[in-house]
Amino acid sequence: MHPAFADSLRAARAAEIIGAEVFTGKMVKGRVLPMNKKARAAKFKKYAVLAGVNEPKKSCHGVRKARAEVAAYADCTGSQMMAMFGGTVPKMPAHYFAQANRQKLGVSGMDKIVAFDQSQSLDEFMVAPDTNSPGTSGANKVVTLRSKFGKKAP
Repeated sequence: MHPAFADSLRAARAAEIIGAEVFTGKMVKGRVLPMNKKARAAKFKKYAVLAGVNEPKKSCHGVRKARAEVAAYADCTGSQMMAMFGGTVPKMPAHYFAQANRQKLGVSGMDKIVAFDQSQSLDEFMVAPDTNSPGTSGANKVVTLRSKFGKKAP
C-alpha cells in the first residue's frame, strides 16, 4: 500500500469516517466478511462519489491501471507489478512496459536530437542563396539545408 494512502486511511479511521470493513469486507453481526470483486468495485465507487470523484468512468480498474502505468515509468519489475496489482501472467506488466518504453524512447530520442543540434554550427548546413541571380532581392530568400549525414569524410 502506498504510504500516503495508508496515512489517509489512518486519519479517516481516527476521525471515525471509515471503519475496518471499508476495504476488507462488510460488517455482519459484528464480524467483517470478505467482499467479492463486484462488491469491492461497488464500494470503491460509493467512496469515490463521496470523495467527489463521481465521473462515470472512474473505477477500481482505472485506479489500478493508472498506478500500473506509474509503476512501469518508475522501472518496477514485472513481478513487482503483478504482486502490487493482482496480475498472474506477465502479459499485464508487458503492456505497461511497452507504453512506458515508447514514451521514454521518444523523450530520450528528442533529447539526443536537441543535443546534436546544439553541438553543430548552423553555417555547416546552410547554403546561402545566390543574391546575384536575377529576380532575387534581399527579402524572402530561400535557404536550403545541406545534409552531410551518411556521407563518408574525404
